Order: sequence, then structure tokens, then C-alpha cells
Amino acid sequence: MKVGVRGAFCELQEVLSGVPQGSVLGPLLFLLFVNALLRWVINDMRMFADNTKLWCKIRKDTDGVTLQQDIDSLSTWSNTWQLKLNAEKFKVLHIGHSFETEYYMTDGSTKKKLECVHQERDL
Repeated sequence: MKVGVRGAFCELQEVLSGVPQGSVLGPLLFLLFVNALLRWVINDMRMFADNTKLWCKIRKDTDGVTLQQDIDSLSTWSNTWQLKLNAEKFKVLHIGHSFETEYYMTDGSTKKKLECVHQERDL
């Protein structure tokens, strides 16, 4: 890949991952790239632009386990495709009073507890 501005081009660079920014194909490639996420999760997931929501009804302990497995799958996906996810932007919203489970995201060898919130702004 190389970038050109007003007829001047930078040196050719090999791109190993990601989506080229500012290209005509960039938005389409990004959609193809992130739509693969749907195959990595068990529970419900919705995506809009670069925002993703993952949720499930927690009726028993095993439901919380599958939600954690999905979070782990997202971490694995991000490491596989070299797309770093910002764990600081992940939030857990409990609706109801039972099963106040804590969830964690693994980033390499670091395990981070996800922040629990009482409300969250939605797009």
C-alpha cells in the first residue's frame, strides 16, 4: 500500500491487517471484516457502524458462562485479526436484581474486569 497526495507518493508499505483508512473500498472492507464476528458468538449481538452490543438473558448460572465465553471469543477474534479492542469501552449493564455476575476481558496475558454501569447511552 502507498499513499498519494497531489502527485507525491510515499514509499510502498506492506499492510498485514486492518482496513485502509480514507479509501473508496475501506467502508466495504470494514463491514466484511466485522460481520465475521457474528460467527464467533453464541448469544444475541447487534452492530451499528463500529459499535457492537452483546447480550443474553441470565436465567441460570450457565447463561452467564456462555456470555463470558462470548466475551472470550471476541478477545480471541480481536487478537487473531490484530484489531485491538478497548476494554475501557466495554460496559456491563444488569437489568434486574439477580445474577450480578462479574465479567472479564482478556487482552494478551492481562485479564481486566469489565465496568458495571446502571445506565448507558445508546446510538
